[in-house]
Amino acid sequence: MEKQMVQKNNKTDYEESLSASTYFEGLAQLYSKPLPASRSGALYSAFSYPTKISPESIAVFIASHTKPGDVVLDTFGGSGTTGLATHLCANPTKEVIELADKLGAPVVWGPRKAIIYELSVLGAFIARTMCTPPNTTEFLKAAEDLILACETEIGEVYRAVDDQGYEGSIRHAIWSDVLECSKCRHQVSFWDSVVTLSPLSISSKFKCPVCGNMAEASEVERVFESFYDELTGQQAIRKKRVLKRIYGQTNGRKWSRAAIAADEMLVKEIESIPPDSPIPIVEIPWGDLHRAGYHKGITHAHHFYTPRNLRVMAKVWKKIEMAPKKFHDALKLLVLSYNATHATLMTRVVVKSGQKDFVLTGAQSGVLYISSLPVEKNIFEGLRRKAKAIAKAFATIEKSESQVQVVKGSSTKLNVPNKSIDYVFTDPPFGDYIPYSEINFLNEVWLGKTTNRADEIIVSNAQKKTVSVYGKMMTEVFNEISRVLKDEGKATVVFHSAKADVWRALQEAYQNAGFHVELSSILDKLQGSFKQVTSTVSVKGDPLLLLSKNPSSFAHSMVMLEADQVIGELIEQALMSLDPKERTAERLYARFIARYLESGHRVPMDAADFYRRTKYLMEGV
Repeated sequence: MEKQMVQKNNKTDYEESLSASTYFEGLAQLYSKPLPASRSGALYSAFSYPTKISPESIAVFIASHTKPGDVVLDTFGGSGTTGLATHLCANPTKEVIELADKLGAPVVWGPRKAIIYELSVLGAFIARTMCTPPNTTEFLKAAEDLILACETEIGEVYRAVDDQGYEGSIRHAIWSDVLECSKCRHQVSFWDSVVTLSPLSISSKFKCPVCGNMAEASEVERVFESFYDELTGQQAIRKKRVLKRIYGQTNGRKWSRAAIAADEMLVKEIESIPPDSPIPIVEIPWGDLHRAGYHKGITHAHHFYTPRNLRVMAKVWKKIEMAPKKFHDALKLLVLSYNATHATLMTRVVVKSGQKDFVLTGAQSGVLYISSLPVEKNIFEGLRRKAKAIAKAFATIEKSESQVQVVKGSSTKLNVPNKSIDYVFTDPPFGDYIPYSEINFLNEVWLGKTTNRADEIIVSNAQKKTVSVYGKMMTEVFNEISRVLKDEGKATVVFHSAKADVWRALQEAYQNAGFHVELSSILDKLQGSFKQVTSTVSVKGDPLLLLSKNPSSFAHSMVMLEADQVIGELIEQALMSLDPKERTAERLYARFIARYLESGHRVPMDAADFYRRTKYLMEGV
């Protein structure tokens, strides 16, 4: 009997070993391909948040690294995408299932539990609200009731006579900076000096209509005006702007026309009437995003709004308190999802090939940029559209049996028991890439509380945080991850930087905490963010690392890697690849980083230096 038991146990051990080997092979296959990360879909589009990853992609990784009932941790939760992904594991959509099949991922669907830590006030609010959705139908009714109530009281601010003389309403209006010629001092609007409607264009050249002086439009001096700020009770300055074009609708018919005196009179009337709803009067703690040019005179949060939209925002926010309490957070989420990106002066127009009129777009991601042609949108129309999008996101996960706990706090000290976490998926802040506390400020002032920047893990001149400080704080987080992660648990880390010293800070942080890179891959973002598209030195495709506390599973070579040799090998592999993305310098740098991190060696160079060497070596191919 005892002999039979031993044989049975040995067989069980063998079966477990075989199962573990098969499981690791499945993970190796998953990491062998770039992970597609779409920037679309109901959950992704519900709330704009910098650098976030699609929940569908994260869900595939959670379902591949864990089993139902396991506990997942995200130490840098952002807007809660890991929590949403955990819900998708319990109730996978068609898109998630197809993605897992495409990747050959060893997924096991079913409910899990997620613990999400997020420092920022806004991020934690979004995560908590999105991951605990209300009933979709009831939410849509509450949203429509809110909008109708506000329109009844203040909807007249968007009234406008249409191009045929009938009463209509504004959909959006284009404002323009006023420029001053450096030679004759004549003042002319940016619109009148560089915009043509037929054919549609925005010229980069300024020509004075009086003296004929030519200059780059971006270098022509902007005109400022003095005004009394009723909200601060102080004399202040602001850019002089004029209303130039109105886009409206009358009984469903859309129209556009040049701004007229009646439009300007309405704006002055609105500005002269004291607001009847509370407006947050909060001074902006400017940091790394401040630009002397287009931020001159902007000292308080309300300076990012036109008088009209500031009053509408205040009215909507006040009316939320009169809605049923169970919808308060969801309605606030709705309003904030529209606020910073569409209700402020950061909304803009662009010219696109083949389009006969301007294309309307929201604020640029990752900056607080106000263009010379800011747009004022009808907030009520925007909220109606946005409510449908958020309801669709709520409906996607409302039947999930997963549990998501959101903690607003720093991950340098987790209130989580030792060795209680099965898997970590996290997307740490990328050094100096995005100052989240500044970006989130315009939404957080409406929530009544802003993020404590002292705890923000960032490389920042304004906050006097060097790469060394950043690395020390990251080490504290990885030490906590090591403490709470089970011995056999693993952590997937997504990271992006064009700077070698930031990569080294990350590398030292996880190594000091006892982690090693077991596998690596690429997060293949299907749409570039603003910074990745426009930055002169970018990394398209974020390296994705699988960390483990068990060094016995590694066979890293201690032979020193020669940078040029590694680059040469990567170029050779890229030239043989059928994927054109693999032949870009940005993707090659992401692969270069992964090679060094997997080997345990320090990252030797910045992206800029790598691109120079790549170009030199490519010319020799």
